[in-house]
Amino acid sequence: MKSNEILQDLKQAKLNGKEFIKWWRRENDFADYETIDRFIERGDHAEIENYTLLDMDEMWELAKTWKSSGLRCTKSEDGKTIEWQHTGKDGQPRTHTCPYNAESIMTIFDVETRGDTIV
Repeated sequence: MKSNEILQDLKQAKLNGKEFIKWWRRENDFADYETIDRFIERGDHAEIENYTLLDMDEMWELAKTWKSSGLRCTKSEDGKTIEWQHTGKDGQPRTHTCPYNAESIMTIFDVETRGDTIV
């Protein structure tokens, strides 16, 4: 199926709390994860074998499987935040605090997996 064939499904999914799409090619050699907004915005017509949709909590759990330590969610009066400890490009340890939202989770996932999400 082509990505433009599923765009209507994705727009409806956003209304139902889904924020992420996991999709894979016919070759089934890797899975790609994106926010639904980014997938729709990108708008290319890649050949997709299939896809599944994830909400924020499901994607958070997936990110934690790739980053087994140094990643935690905290709750405060202002809402949920993510504390992310990782090694910077300069080799030094870094700690980032960011909001618990789709963009933050996707950024952390992309950095931690380095795009290597083999099915």
